[in-house]
Amino acid sequence: MRVIKVLFLLAFFFFCMLFFVQNTAILETPLLLKLEVFGLHAETAAVPFYVVLLLSFVAGGFFCTLYFLAEKVRLASSVRSLQNKVNAMEKQLAQKKSTVASPLVTPNYAAATASPTTMPASEDTAAAKKDDA
Repeated sequence: MRVIKVLFLLAFFFFCMLFFVQNTAILETPLLLKLEVFGLHAETAAVPFYVVLLLSFVAGGFFCTLYFLAEKVRLASSVRSLQNKVNAMEKQLAQKKSTVASPLVTPNYAAATASPTTMPASEDTAAAKKDDA
């Protein structure tokens, strides 16, 4: 994936440089930016158009970086809170398993619940032999 990213960045840089070289006459024309709001007047010095273009590109990259950094912090806090919930639920599950693993009944629970009509296997075979005779 890194190789693809590097190749993409190289191609992007190549096409940007090609654009700048082929359009130097247009990009070097001076640009004067004005802003008039509520009687206030602001005006920049005449700068080449390519400077405005490059500064716009850098400003866009900076604001995108700030946005994605804030998003990463938000997602990290969300992951942290969800991990805390998972840990709490795992502790609760472990506590429930420990109470189920050590029941409060006697170890001879199966023998105590056997019905009195059931005969042990040795008595059952003796009764069957008596019936055959």
